[in-house]
Amino acid sequence: MRALVSIHMPYDDGSVARVALAPSHMGKFLPKAGHTGIDVTPAHFHKCEIAARLALDAFGMKNMAGRLEVTTFVPEGVGMGSSTSGVVASIRAVANAVSAYRGARIVPAPHLQAKLAVAAEHACDSLMFDCAGSTVLLAQCIGKVVRSFNGPLPQMHILGFDTSSAGDCINTDRLPRARYSRDQIAAFGCALAVLERAIAEQSVALAGRVATFSAMTSEAAVQNPLKKPKFKELIRIKEGTGSAGVVVAHSGTVAGLIFDPCLPDLRTRMDEASTAIARLGFDRLRTFSTPY
Repeated sequence: MRALVSIHMPYDDGSVARVALAPSHMGKFLPKAGHTGIDVTPAHFHKCEIAARLALDAFGMKNMAGRLEVTTFVPEGVGMGSSTSGVVASIRAVANAVSAYRGARIVPAPHLQAKLAVAAEHACDSLMFDCAGSTVLLAQCIGKVVRSFNGPLPQMHILGFDTSSAGDCINTDRLPRARYSRDQIAAFGCALAVLERAIAEQSVALAGRVATFSAMTSEAAVQNPLKKPKFKELIRIKEGTGSAGVVVAHSGTVAGLIFDPCLPDLRTRMDEASTAIARLGFDRLRTFSTPY
């Protein structure tokens, strides 16, 4: 079973969705409603459209259609969770609209949100779960929590960047899945044990080791269409700047260097890393601290 631990990146707004409900017989008056009965804006947010329909059905509102407007501030198509962000915002907006319609509050459980998200977009990350009090290992293709660690990830300072060419946008739905050997799969079990210790001790060094192991294993996997360019150079930058580890998006082009925020010369190290990343031709995205 494939599973991932997501690092939740802070966005002031993330994704915002608004829903206006209408009886299903009114759906024919919604110009872009189609077979779902959901008129979505922007029109290419099909996954949000499907999520809204599934949410209405789950809340017992199969007789309802509606207008859905989604705004996302998360970069799209690079592996930063823009799809899940928009889908979860849509599900929660539907819950709010149904709550107002019925006069009784509906609060969809995170597990239900994950189930609906996977049904809408085939795979999701764990942003619907609380990452401030725990760390979730999520089977992203079925929306199931495989393991919940007692405590958040240690606080890390991350320098994020994009390894893709300008304007590239990845459609992960059409990509083959990476294949791992038996030895690699067995090693993941050891990595989870190290991650558990990293969380218990709030150790950035151990968390960085796990992230680097995951990134290196992904690079070594057979049939992985999302290998990061100049990965060996990234490892050298990590080692040369005292970074605790490399973290990568397994469904996109973004990556990051992990630093311990308690380093006395943190700013100097990050400036050196930023300069080295720029020399590789990668665009710096932003720096942020986690958990958030």
